[in-house]
Amino acid sequence: MMKALVAALAKLVTGASARWVGCGPDTRQRVYFANHTSNLDALVIWASLPSRVRDLTRPVAARDYWTKNTLRRYLATQIFNAVLIERKRPTAHDNPLTDMLKALGEYNSLIIFPEGGRSKDGLS
Repeated sequence: MMKALVAALAKLVTGASARWVGCGPDTRQRVYFANHTSNLDALVIWASLPSRVRDLTRPVAARDYWTKNTLRRYLATQIFNAVLIERKRPTAHDNPLTDMLKALGEYNSLIIFPEGGRSKDGLS
């Protein structure tokens, strides 16, 4: 119920909708990807998916950002079921690919932003 409310609110506020080109929405495993320009990117993509697809789709997000406070942590873990990866202080055991492959499992899809984080100058 809360997931549907968050998705509906995101679509209402942003006007986001999905345009399927060459394929339709499906529960098959997929990797959805885009350039990262806003903290709303993952939310907009996630909210634009049909509910049956959204339930199986997990955004990949920065642990340091999404665990900064109680609300973000709740959204990341309880609403988006995000795959939280370490980007600020990774250790030898923090391989984001391992976390993403585990999250994919047999049926989940991912939302990723291959270039990583955002920057003011586009260089860092």
